[in-house]
Amino acid sequence: MNNVALNRKSEGQEGVFMRKALFAIFGMAAMFAACSQTVSASSNDDEGKASATESSDSKGTDDGSSGSGSSVDMLDKDCVGEPGKPWDGTTAKEFACGSGTKLSPYIILTAEQLAKLAFIVGANEKEHEGKYYKLAADIKLNDGKVIDDKGALVADSSKLHKWTPIGNSSVAFTGNFDGNGHTVSGMFINTTSTHNGLFGNNRGSIHSLTLDNSWIYGGKQTGGVVGYNVGSVQKVTNQASVLGFEDCVGGVVGNSNQKDYKDNSTLKNLLNKGFVTGKNNVGGVAGCAANITVDSLENRAFIDGKGLVGGVFGGIGGSSKNNIRYLKNSGKIKGSHFVGGISGHCGANLSISSQDKASYNCPKLHTWECGSITKAYNSAVISGKNYVGGILGVACYGSISSLGNVADIEGDYGAAGVVGSVSSITSNSLYNKGNVNGKTYVGGIFSYNNEGVTNSAYSTGRVDGDSLVGLMIGYNYNTTMADYYYLKQGDQEPFGLNNGGGVATPKTESEMKSADFAKLLGNDFIYDSGLNDGYPVLAWEKE
Repeated sequence: MNNVALNRKSEGQEGVFMRKALFAIFGMAAMFAACSQTVSASSNDDEGKASATESSDSKGTDDGSSGSGSSVDMLDKDCVGEPGKPWDGTTAKEFACGSGTKLSPYIILTAEQLAKLAFIVGANEKEHEGKYYKLAADIKLNDGKVIDDKGALVADSSKLHKWTPIGNSSVAFTGNFDGNGHTVSGMFINTTSTHNGLFGNNRGSIHSLTLDNSWIYGGKQTGGVVGYNVGSVQKVTNQASVLGFEDCVGGVVGNSNQKDYKDNSTLKNLLNKGFVTGKNNVGGVAGCAANITVDSLENRAFIDGKGLVGGVFGGIGGSSKNNIRYLKNSGKIKGSHFVGGISGHCGANLSISSQDKASYNCPKLHTWECGSITKAYNSAVISGKNYVGGILGVACYGSISSLGNVADIEGDYGAAGVVGSVSSITSNSLYNKGNVNGKTYVGGIFSYNNEGVTNSAYSTGRVDGDSLVGLMIGYNYNTTMADYYYLKQGDQEPFGLNNGGGVATPKTESEMKSADFAKLLGNDFIYDSGLNDGYPVLAWEKE
């Protein structure tokens, strides 16, 4: 969990961004209320790369969750249900067919059958624990346009069926849910309770699903697809508006943490394209996260909050077990305290006072560690007040590597192109090409670097501020560093204050736009004259 002392006040908010997405079309024609279907059962054992983000630029290995079209066995059964019809608000007595096993999952063809799953989980019916479920059609929970292209609620809410999440604060879904590449649309949630989303609480596996044209508003642990997760969520896209008035609000997942205090939760191949807004711990993919294994997450939407706000995560709680890689943000991020293109923070003990002042420290305990973050990229403007970074707002203990920012950063205190402020962090292979504007503690790479070990970094953007301003680091304290380079800009210094350790070397623009310069930076960088305005890029960006 994120360890933050916060002054909270409930406040409802409306969504402002959401582009309308294409609906997947179910390929079996429905002629009668009861229809005979031949359904393909997917396996969870296939190995290989997978991208959940509609593009080939998201990296990572899938867990084997199969999407639409893959099959291991065929089930010749008469499946009952008329797919394609909007939900009538009732609950089906039975699933379409199937026995709930891996080779014969319960098949869901209608919204009423999906509502049955919500009912049996909420009722804590033990005979359904650990079972397999599979969508065999797109599901409409409400017909017509629920949100507009800017993500605002446009439907008459008094006429919408309200969705009861699958799982709640006391009961979790424990099975395997295969969305089979299908879309759930028209979901409407408007509540002050916790654990909100298509699934309220997940201890099992959810994969291969898109949520579209939906509006979710709730309290703590509110996400588009999953409110609270200690299991696995993979190959999922959110295209819904998500709004929260308390902590842990995310486009795909509200909060993701460890299972039974031992096993990391898993987030892989997730994409957010829906507007997300909240107060604290607000993220494009997940609001709160700790004890996580992460591969290939991306945000493309505007994210708005107050404290702990990020493109992918609102905040990453302290854990040496955090293993995080392949992250991208291209949506504008706006917040006040601890704001980052990827995450508002990673590790650290944070505080936002009732006087709206932010501070942090890094106790030497594993509960405040960042863990490992590698391969992250931001290309959208990040704006805030205190501790604002292109990748992270702050980070404590652990390692960060292969991070790049190409967008402008705007803040007051502790603003930087890569990480606002770091303490006891090992970092390598970093670059910033965006302009950084702040007041105090302002830097091209870090605003403040305390007792870290860092190497192989360059910055080319303008860096402006009033005090402790450096083209590389605002205030460098007792740091071991090597291979730091910056674009020479008049007489401006690489450090606002360098107190014990480290030098940085100026380069001209022509020198930095060369293959020789990329070699100086090491194997993580490559030169390609057609990319990044000719400046070196990280090798993983071309994978």
